[in-house]
Amino acid sequence: MDIKEIFAANLIKYRKAAGMTQAELADKINYSDKAISKWERAESIPDLVIVKSIADLFEVTVDSLISETFECKPRTPVNAYKKRTITYLLATGAVWLIAICCYVFLDIIFPRLRHYWPSWLALIYALPISSVVLYIFTSVYKSKILSTIFTSLFVWTLILSLYLTLLITLPSPPPRLWEIFLIGVPLQVLIICYYFYGLFKRSDKKKKPQ
Repeated sequence: MDIKEIFAANLIKYRKAAGMTQAELADKINYSDKAISKWERAESIPDLVIVKSIADLFEVTVDSLISETFECKPRTPVNAYKKRTITYLLATGAVWLIAICCYVFLDIIFPRLRHYWPSWLALIYALPISSVVLYIFTSVYKSKILSTIFTSLFVWTLILSLYLTLLITLPSPPPRLWEIFLIGVPLQVLIICYYFYGLFKRSDKKKKPQ
């Protein structure tokens, strides 16, 4: 095998061992997934700087990427995705634990408060807070589609929280209070446009001969 084929074979093995898709790898090294696809088809090979970046990402040597001897760390796709899933669950669970504690203790300690501010609203407020927490973690893992989904959830759950708070706490809620949800429509359009802008920017950013 020539060096392109060796690099392609090793890149595929290390990427899959790390539980990454081509798009995720492209995000981390700031390249397009089309370039990753070309490298994995042995049509081209990146320059030494990018090879070093990939080696650092996988915590291996440059020689490991261009050598026929493949030494993979005991890190499987299942473990990588399990770690992410557990992180998401723990973060969300912590938010809901606090929300439930607020709900319970407000009912027990301040029972009269429910006439002015129902304690179950604490559970409603946990929805936008959970969305923010999940957005932060997906941003760390550089998952743009999940970040977009959680941004959308934050917008709509925040509007829902505001709507229910006004509906419950105002002495005479406006009859057209539901129109507050219209605010979410242009915000949702902006979120979607920003997501596609990021896709186009990523594909154009590193368009140069490989």
